[in-house]
Amino acid sequence: MKTFAFVRWFTISVLVVAASGQKPISPPEHAVAPSVDPPLPLGFAGGPIQAEPAQIPLPGSALPQFVDPLPVLDLAGGSMKTVIAGSSEIEQHMREFRSHVLPTGTFTPGVKPETWVWGYIVGPNAPTSPQDTYIGPVVVATRGVPTQFRFVNDLGYASATNVLAWYYASDQTLHWADPLGGETNYCAHHVMPGMPPDPPCDQHYDGPIPAVVHLHGGDVPPVLDGGPDAWFTSNGIRGHAYYTKKKGKVAANAAVYRYPNAQEAAPIWFHDHALGVTRLNVYAGLAGAYDIIDPNLQLPTGLHPVGLRQGASGPVHYLIPLVIQDRMFDVNGQLYFPNVGLNPEHPFWLPEFEGDTIVVNGKVWPYLDVQPRRYRFLFINGSNARTYEMFLVDQFTNVMGPSIWQIGTDGGYLDAPVKIDPDAPDPALTKLVLMPGERADLIIDFGGLPLGTHLILRNIGRTPFPKGPPPHGATLGRIVQIRVNQPFSGPDLSYNPASGIPLRTGNQRIVRLVNPLTGTLAPGVTVAKTRQLTLNEVMGPGGPLEVLVNNTKWDGTSRPDFTAITVNGVTHYYSELPKEGDTEVWEVVNLTADAHPIHTHLTQFQLMNRQNFNVSNYNAVYNAAFPGGVYIGGYGPPLDYNTGNPRALGGNPDITPFLQDPLAPPNPNEAGWKDTVIMYPGQVTRIVVRYAPQHKAVHAPDLYYPFDPNAGGHGYVWHCHIIDHEDNEMMRPYVVMPKPGVPRTYVYGRDY
Repeated sequence: MKTFAFVRWFTISVLVVAASGQKPISPPEHAVAPSVDPPLPLGFAGGPIQAEPAQIPLPGSALPQFVDPLPVLDLAGGSMKTVIAGSSEIEQHMREFRSHVLPTGTFTPGVKPETWVWGYIVGPNAPTSPQDTYIGPVVVATRGVPTQFRFVNDLGYASATNVLAWYYASDQTLHWADPLGGETNYCAHHVMPGMPPDPPCDQHYDGPIPAVVHLHGGDVPPVLDGGPDAWFTSNGIRGHAYYTKKKGKVAANAAVYRYPNAQEAAPIWFHDHALGVTRLNVYAGLAGAYDIIDPNLQLPTGLHPVGLRQGASGPVHYLIPLVIQDRMFDVNGQLYFPNVGLNPEHPFWLPEFEGDTIVVNGKVWPYLDVQPRRYRFLFINGSNARTYEMFLVDQFTNVMGPSIWQIGTDGGYLDAPVKIDPDAPDPALTKLVLMPGERADLIIDFGGLPLGTHLILRNIGRTPFPKGPPPHGATLGRIVQIRVNQPFSGPDLSYNPASGIPLRTGNQRIVRLVNPLTGTLAPGVTVAKTRQLTLNEVMGPGGPLEVLVNNTKWDGTSRPDFTAITVNGVTHYYSELPKEGDTEVWEVVNLTADAHPIHTHLTQFQLMNRQNFNVSNYNAVYNAAFPGGVYIGGYGPPLDYNTGNPRALGGNPDITPFLQDPLAPPNPNEAGWKDTVIMYPGQVTRIVVRYAPQHKAVHAPDLYYPFDPNAGGHGYVWHCHIIDHEDNEMMRPYVVMPKPGVPRTYVYGRDY
């Protein structure tokens, strides 16, 4: 079996890679067949060896650009579903349907191609006709008013999906949800290093598709977080951390979540988070926006909670979401996902998906018609791995501009707008840089531009970031075309970010944990713990084999310095156990060659600073600290987590002697609340994390959540938001230890 699997793996690798124009991967020299095959677990999907995809990639360069309009909110006459949340339950189904993703006329003049996608459909009725966009819905929730959702998984079986990209890129050798294997992850634990896997581990998954909804940026109890083990399938198989409100009254393929919406106004979003298949579920279309508004927040005149207003009481111009993703398609107009792994242990997993086509709001290279006035945009980087470095330029004259004004970050409004302009004296403010998972709330003023002006939102972001190859200017270098072609009678009475009028004033200003001008702690902030943690890449014979946070796999190991926590019979080993109400400094040491967008669940944090370090000298000391003096991938930190470094928890040699150059404070447009932040290679990135609600003062007597942050007996996760990475081990669970005896107003078993 092993010999046959290896021959098949190598033959198909050569054929598929050759068809894609890449160099074929050489077989490892030590790839020999063992004499005995390990036994297979009960309930494992077997069957005949499955054929590889018969998909032929369609180059992005062959697609027409700026043919179809950008989908906008239906509140503004567009096709993006907007849901105003209230007291009624919102029923949202995960479904497969057709959508007009590719430009009209791609294959036949005047004809809109139809692409099979997945998405969140509001209401019980499945779409019978192709939809204009798969992105959405956009939910508008009010602070202090809980929102109840009923999420229903109607995705069916992988073997029956029309989204071939999902089926043919599924890889059972990853540590993943494994519905048919009872979460045993048999393949992940039994594939021999350097060897192709035996059947059925070398086959794509053909069972029911697991999914779970995560509210990214949500200040929610752990059971509502949509964690990686809380997945459920269309036929009622559930992960061990599955949760639902109204137990016994919910269908087997559903879960009811009731979000408290107690946090500050913020542009958060939701997407799938099932263990080991997040990259595929999101790629297929499972993502939407979730905007929390606060009626009590005193915004400046002309700024509306979900847009811009003409003066104090004039018409509202709703914001325009820009969900930016890169994709690939085949010659039949269907989604395509390269699936030839770099290493035999993971035959189908790739370290980073890099598409050759830009899709915005579910449309390939759309255009947007605007008037010569101010507009508000919400940018969301919804890509798997691609980083965007963006600015505006006149399509015909190549003149840069207009400027971009950032008014908000992941966790809400900044205190004052920040100008981003190609001519800015600060190099960090010449482009808008967003890695996967990051959001930016923006205002762009098209006033004064003559009718007929065509602008291009350009991208020069390299992938991998920041040292990968630059994007091709005629394809990945373009995101959306903006046409100033609609008359505006004026005057523009909306909020002008160039006016100097602040966004927040008085006691509604950001509670500062960090002084953003100096990159140091804000006055009065007391740090309970400092943690020094690493980002690691484990290499295989063909390239990256897996990526890790603090050199520790998802479920940890049975080390004596980790804490075993069992939930419904499944034990994980935890290393981060912060206390509710505490403020911690996390120093993240990036030992990989690329930048990573690190995301923490539950918390909004503040970036304190970044600092270079001597990578080669630190690596020498770091590697020597492992048993035998050689780096061991997945071993965990080389030293005891709690005592190995007297200055900082984490189990790693102290970075202090290896620091170089002055520390760099956060960029002005990063000086707000963040839940996802860029951590560059060769740098220590320091974030200040407080395990309490954002709005509470530094010395508030009630630094605790309205809910129990350990409800259900398990916690949250922190991870890289390059979702190809988080699907292959770059994610760890953590638990917030609750304060005993404090009053809770959002109670487990009553309110959710």
